[in-house]
Amino acid sequence: MNKSNARHYKAPDTVTEYREFPGRSHWTCAEPGWEQVADAALEWGLAHAR
Repeated sequence: MNKSNARHYKAPDTVTEYREFPGRSHWTCAEPGWEQVADAALEWGLAHAR
């Protein structure tokens, strides 16, 4: 469902990216290793900040 949602963001100047983290459930914040996902999100945000 998330992959489908990501394809719908097509507005001009909209920056999107779909990334999967294999072996993780939807409840990432409660799983061991959540820091890896948080770091990836932060890096992505900083790389695309204007």
